[in-house]
Amino acid sequence: MSDSRNQLAGLIEAAHRIGERAATEADSADRNRRLSDELVTDLAHAGLIGMLQPRRWGGLEVSFADFVRVSQVLARYDVATSWVQVLLGCHHWWGALVGEELQRELWGDNPHRLFADVFAPMGELRHASDGLHLSGRWMFASGVHWSDFVALGANGPLTPGGEPEYLMLFVPKGDFRLVDDWDTVGLRGTGSCSVEVRDAVIAPPRVVRMGQMMATGTAPGQALNPGPIYQVPFAAGLSIALAPTNVGGAQGMLAAFGERMRSRTPLFSAQRQDALVTSQVLLAESAVRVDAMEQLMYRYADALQAYGNGGREMDTLDLRVRSFAWRAWLGREARDIVTQLFTHTGATAIYGGNALQRRWRDLHAMAQHVVLNYETASRNFGRFLAGQEPEPGLY
Repeated sequence: MSDSRNQLAGLIEAAHRIGERAATEADSADRNRRLSDELVTDLAHAGLIGMLQPRRWGGLEVSFADFVRVSQVLARYDVATSWVQVLLGCHHWWGALVGEELQRELWGDNPHRLFADVFAPMGELRHASDGLHLSGRWMFASGVHWSDFVALGANGPLTPGGEPEYLMLFVPKGDFRLVDDWDTVGLRGTGSCSVEVRDAVIAPPRVVRMGQMMATGTAPGQALNPGPIYQVPFAAGLSIALAPTNVGGAQGMLAAFGERMRSRTPLFSAQRQDALVTSQVLLAESAVRVDAMEQLMYRYADALQAYGNGGREMDTLDLRVRSFAWRAWLGREARDIVTQLFTHTGATAIYGGNALQRRWRDLHAMAQHVVLNYETASRNFGRFLAGQEPEPGLY
């Protein structure tokens, strides 16, 4: 067996081991509105967060195909744990695209150092004699509880009197404050609370020209990290992170539903649920749909890898809009499958602590993410297929 296959097998084994632990902690994480510190440390030291991190900084730099296969395993056990793992993991991917000085600050003395991010440009910028100042409040900072930096979005001039542009600014711990507002219907265990910054001075190496990076397809870190996974369109590469959480989450729901069928006799029925034709058909249809999701996710990963390798089977715009449509479809399918399954689980599944209702809530919450917006993705892909220019969007 090759080294890469041995590595993949080891990562999948770790995902099963940590997934089993995550499943036992899922109810308490849901109540506490965050994962345990010990669980996140386990994810990091097992290599599950550093899969897409450059080897030069102690990461594994695996292929997108391996990344999604490992991550979907974890999602079968618990969606919230998978969410934290894939998002912190894709931060390690795009951290490889920033300038060398910032990469060295992030990982030069600690390959396990984490950073959170919020891409929404909610910040206010102010130029002063001592440099660029940032203030604002940003929601949905997934992974921030375990991060030493948070990268935050803002629109404004990079230099005094310059043209406004889309920037991401890295703020170290001590210059941002956590806001205890994470009280949501789903993904409660992720602890994705808001952060607040008040007039923090941002050193020049910590400023990333994100708008320019996304528009040109080039980034300062690509020369330092020439591997194929760092040569793909930004949004397409970043956003594949949510695909395995959708696929694995749906697979976990399907398995849990099948297990419940075998032990449940519906009220006022003489037959166990697994003997009911309607439930058998639902189980089969859902399994086929989940299989289709899985294969599309693998195609997405392979298309990115081929592009990064220089194959260019798709032109850049094609890959961008098509992959947006793919991942948005995956999000919608996951949401719809778990809805149909949950509808047939019976009244007792609505109680707190039931894994079926937690998965149902988590996958509905995940479907709200902007990079999974089905209407926007379909409109732009349709315009492209019709020979029209896609409208501006995150693709």
